[in-house]
Amino acid sequence: MAAPMKKFVPGLSFIRQRVILQNLRKIGASVQGRHCSSDTVNNADLHTEYEESTEEYKYVEKLLHKKLIPEPPQHAVYPTPSGWFPQTEEAKKLPYFVHRTKNHNMPVYLLKKGPMERTQIVKVDGEIKLFCEDLKSFLSERYPSRIHYTQTNEINNKVLVRGDFVEDVVEFLKQKGF
Repeated sequence: MAAPMKKFVPGLSFIRQRVILQNLRKIGASVQGRHCSSDTVNNADLHTEYEESTEEYKYVEKLLHKKLIPEPPQHAVYPTPSGWFPQTEEAKKLPYFVHRTKNHNMPVYLLKKGPMERTQIVKVDGEIKLFCEDLKSFLSERYPSRIHYTQTNEINNKVLVRGDFVEDVVEFLKQKGF
């Protein structure tokens, strides 16, 4: 059973209080509509004066996010201490191409859904089937006793490999120059 409602005006029944509230809402809506018309409000009173200053904006620019990610600097020796290296010119001659992410990293990800793990390679352009065959042969050389299941999505330029092969796929992409 629901708890009884509290009365906001002692001595009045709940129904009477409800009717009074409804009438007050109707009166309030009509009053608000009359007094908030554009005829009675002076637009000059709403605006305050301000001054634009461009000198201090240089301090604000330091706080804002950069819209473009800068190109990585040239290094004398690759790979860098972090393990990063640029794409090579030989990679552009292959029938397929794997683009880097906007932060210049490899587009290889591990997808987990319950106990199932899949390695996803995105941004694959060109002949995706040939890329998939080369990747399968690379993985079968490393793991000869396993069967490697792959799935290609040519519309979204993605390749899925069943299992956790992120390091192996990154090594494959390094060998190809991506």
